[in-house]
Amino acid sequence: MTEQLTIRNMLYKLIAHNLLQADQKAPIADTLSTTSQKSTTPWFVNALIAIGAWLSVIPFLVFIALLEIIHTPVSAILLGIVLIIGTIFLHQLNQKGLFLNQLALVLNLTGQVLFILGIAGEKHDIATTALATWFLEIILIGVYQNNILRFLSVLIATIAALVLLYDFEIPQGIHLLIVLLATGAVWYWIAESQHLTDKMMATLYQPLGYGFVIALQTVLILSILPDSNSIPTLTWWYSTIGLTMVLLALEYYLLRYNGISITALKSYAIFVGTILIGLLLHQSPGIIAAIIVLLLGYQRGNRVLMGLSIVFLSVFFIAYYYHLNITLLMKSITLMSAGVGLLVLRFVFKRVFPLSERGE
Repeated sequence: MTEQLTIRNMLYKLIAHNLLQADQKAPIADTLSTTSQKSTTPWFVNALIAIGAWLSVIPFLVFIALLEIIHTPVSAILLGIVLIIGTIFLHQLNQKGLFLNQLALVLNLTGQVLFILGIAGEKHDIATTALATWFLEIILIGVYQNNILRFLSVLIATIAALVLLYDFEIPQGIHLLIVLLATGAVWYWIAESQHLTDKMMATLYQPLGYGFVIALQTVLILSILPDSNSIPTLTWWYSTIGLTMVLLALEYYLLRYNGISITALKSYAIFVGTILIGLLLHQSPGIIAAIIVLLLGYQRGNRVLMGLSIVFLSVFFIAYYYHLNITLLMKSITLMSAGVGLLVLRFVFKRVFPLSERGE
């Protein structure tokens, strides 16, 4: 597009395409206007400032090591708590300074590492350490208003949940975790416009939205790893069923949102096709999850989500093709069928969701 749209014209276009509610125009316009008035610093300057902040922590860590402050688990826990609480106050007092924000971020992460290692050394219990880590990350998501830390907290909390499931010897609980992550990602991104107008969610939805997507795909990497003694064999078709249900619910919502009748023939074709894909890929839930993310990115016009989905879709398709216990001829036929299916899916999306195209 060559013409420069004003904020008001852009919002009117979003409302006309049913991508934004009329009563949400004023708050978003105020937010964008305030953002556009801020002076921007070149990205390479911000990068150098951030690198300088992270490097400046190295002498502090060397100082701690030389003084042997953390020679016991209890001292590590106490120092970790001091760093975490201190960086929370530092971040609250200095919202605009990039150097201090990055310095507070790395010191906070250092405090988390000390706290977690101290708990592990003191209790010698995996479940206690994982549970303490999980609660710590949930608290930090709420009180520490930094996108990077909140994003990392989602990933760390997910790992802690996996460790708890492993320690409690309930590996099948991973399927519930996967479905919850997928549901959270769908809810965060389809309600993006509502989150922009909510005071609390305006700062939460992006780091948590991307965090849920990355955590979901990362957990599903376990489904393509070779069987080993450390990772128990899982019935991954449980996850496939749950993710297929989430995908069907998302398709139902998008069809209704775009004014398409659920009883129309093409709606039935989409639902039946989704169920058939779920049956065909019953041991490959990662592909279903990647399709969910791709559909969310396409609907929201988010190139980052679409890029992430394509990367993970490629990884899971390669793994699916590699693990097929069939001849090379049948693998070739399967690969060609998958390509044709994706082309048909693109054609259906362009016909069913013509308003989702951006930049036209």
